[in-house]
Amino acid sequence: MATSSISKSLLTNVLSVYFVLTLIVTSVQVVGEYYDTKNMLVQELNNQQSTFSHSLARSLWEYNTPQIDAIADGLINIPAIAGLVIRDDTGRIVSQLGRTPPLRAFPIISADSYELPEREGVFGYYAKLVFEFSGDSTQVGDVTLYTTRDIAIERIKVSLYFIIGSAIIKSTFLIMLFSFAFHRMLNRPMRDMIGQIKNFRLDDLDHSKLHLRNLRNTEFLLLEQAYNQLVDSLKDYQDDLDRTQKQLLHANRKLDEQNGILEQEVARKTSNLSRVLVDLERQKNDLELRQESLENEIRQRRVIETDLREINSRLQESLSALERAQDQLIESEKMASLGGLVAGITHDVNTPIGISVTAATYIRDQLAEAERALGNKELTQAQLKKVFALSKESLDLLESNLARASDLISSFKQVAVDQTSEAIRDINMKQYVQGVIQTLNPRFKPFKPNIHVDCADDINVRCPAGAFAQIFTNLIINSLIHGFENKQDGEIDIAIKRIDDKLEITYNDNGKGLEQQQLDQLFDPFFTTKVQQGGSGLGTHIIRNLVTQTLNGTIEAQSKPGHGLTYRMTLSVTFI
Repeated sequence: MATSSISKSLLTNVLSVYFVLTLIVTSVQVVGEYYDTKNMLVQELNNQQSTFSHSLARSLWEYNTPQIDAIADGLINIPAIAGLVIRDDTGRIVSQLGRTPPLRAFPIISADSYELPEREGVFGYYAKLVFEFSGDSTQVGDVTLYTTRDIAIERIKVSLYFIIGSAIIKSTFLIMLFSFAFHRMLNRPMRDMIGQIKNFRLDDLDHSKLHLRNLRNTEFLLLEQAYNQLVDSLKDYQDDLDRTQKQLLHANRKLDEQNGILEQEVARKTSNLSRVLVDLERQKNDLELRQESLENEIRQRRVIETDLREINSRLQESLSALERAQDQLIESEKMASLGGLVAGITHDVNTPIGISVTAATYIRDQLAEAERALGNKELTQAQLKKVFALSKESLDLLESNLARASDLISSFKQVAVDQTSEAIRDINMKQYVQGVIQTLNPRFKPFKPNIHVDCADDINVRCPAGAFAQIFTNLIINSLIHGFENKQDGEIDIAIKRIDDKLEITYNDNGKGLEQQQLDQLFDPFFTTKVQQGGSGLGTHIIRNLVTQTLNGTIEAQSKPGHGLTYRMTLSVTFI
């Protein structure tokens, strides 16, 4: 099968890239040289116009046609000028020499002088001719000088030869350098390595190793080491094979000896077999007796099995009753928690409402006093301003307290609805958790905990919101009742973050913590450290059921006495 040369392909690719880059750079240099020369030509036209503009203007003022023709002949003989047009103030052409496209082919600009862009290989410079007489300036005509692309190319011809020649010389030198380097560093070592590999002999592995010369610190050295290591491994395998063959021969001899011994043993066993048959007959009779005894025992076990099935059925009914009772207790726990929220929120709502009633009464009294003064014609402007100012302050107080009451009721309403519903809706985790915390504010007063919520603003999920409300409510209430007992200014840290398609929640308090035995029973139903103080022992059990069943997640807890309690939850939710 035909093979392609790696060095030739690599060299072709490298040189192709170099030729393309050289072509681009050379083209840019040529274009840049051309535009520099073009700008220099336009500047020369400007200089020539500036030199002869005064003489031309004076000749046009004096209608000195011979002088104008002489100046035009002098200008056209300048190498940079390919053509010119001289017109008077009426636009009539006075003199036109050389290559002169019509001026209308170029844009008309209201300026005294400007550069004419290149068009059809011709570009130039236009300038008005102004004659100054007795301190007045009068336009007597204009002059347009033209040059061509051929003149510009003629000027840069030597530079073009130098640029192109330099590119060719550099490319030729690079081809020779790359060809030499690829031949010395790739082709020659490759041929040397292939020749040594072809001399490989399985019966002479020591002389089949590679020995490449003058290629230290290159990839060929790594290839040589790997190949020689393979040869060493092959040699080790040959040695192992020889040892295994010797062991096999020794094992065959042992097998022959064992066969002789086995034949003798078979003869001896045969003589004993008859005695064994007699013993088996006797044992058969014993087995028949035992079988009859076993049949009686089986009949007794069937009777016992029937009794056990009846007992199991009654136990199953008792278990179902216990599960129904557990569900009722969990529902009662939810309603009790909701009742606690109602009691606390009632007090918090009554405070701003009472302030609002007081503010409204104060406004009524101020308005009544102003009305009385107005009726008695005793109302002054100062009194009226005072009434307005006090009324505005009272209205601001009224508005802020009513807004506060409305926020409390809205938060309580949403949390209460969520706790009694399993509806799925879209929530922002940070706002929702803060709403639950706001609803629990009435429960914080004896403890004054500091609650920190670390959650990104853009974590939005679609989930049964009531599950989150119950989880955070039970966690915070447990921290207040169990963790912060006889303690104020406790710390609660709630960290919520998204990891891939999972929601990870870490809840931590710095309460008194739990013993290892208590931690092992933390999620068991009816386990509580407040047995004689009204604790139901269902809070953490409800949390685990909500996490594992409703939210299809996992939960674990860590704690040490005096170091608080930490919950870590990983939940499967839908991010939006």
